[in-house]
Amino acid sequence: MRTPLRLRILALSCALPLAACGKDESASTPARAPAAATKVSGDFTAAGKKIAAFEAYNGGRFADALRLYDELLTVEPDNLDARINRAASLGQLGRWPEALTATDECLARNPNDPEIHINRSTILSELGRSEEALESVDRALTLAKDQPKALLLKATILGKSGKADESIAIVDALVQRFPNQPGLLLEKARMLDLVGRGAQADPIYAQLSAQFPDDPGLQAALAARNAGAAK
Repeated sequence: MRTPLRLRILALSCALPLAACGKDESASTPARAPAAATKVSGDFTAAGKKIAAFEAYNGGRFADALRLYDELLTVEPDNLDARINRAASLGQLGRWPEALTATDECLARNPNDPEIHINRSTILSELGRSEEALESVDRALTLAKDQPKALLLKATILGKSGKADESIAIVDALVQRFPNQPGLLLEKARMLDLVGRGAQADPIYAQLSAQFPDDPGLQAALAARNAGAAK
């Protein structure tokens, strides 16, 4: 059985508590290094390389993560999680065409992995290929029905495509489904801003600011909002 070191790669995430989006993501935390591992180079083992790459990615050192995953794949070419994380590193570096090619290679190896379809959808959205992005996220939802982060991604793509009512309907349904998840309220506020309904987002931001004044995700959202308003 595979013990993956898979990241919460390109999908949406919230800093505010959002248990609903994390229930099925046990693979996002590092696996324990195996007792025996293949040598990679010097004193590094394959297991150590996996952890180093994972930590580099989570620390925002995406170029280092890409290099480490490239090195790991020279000795473990069939390591699908490393390939997925390598594609994510390319995306984080803004190398979207390369990220798409790498993600398609992952999909060819495992066409029924919803996470890969989610990542492909995100990449296609960044490339401005909205219709294809929707096809990919719908495929993910077929494989993992009603997965919250896939639904949030679909809402974002629809919002960017000018389909405001459809976008907000998805987020409203999630808020009703998980009424005690403040992270979803933050996503709703962000989505309202995205589709040009900032006035409806104002009371949500006010509510969250009163409840979670020091939350980093909320502060980042407010900073981005203020920066956009200042332009």
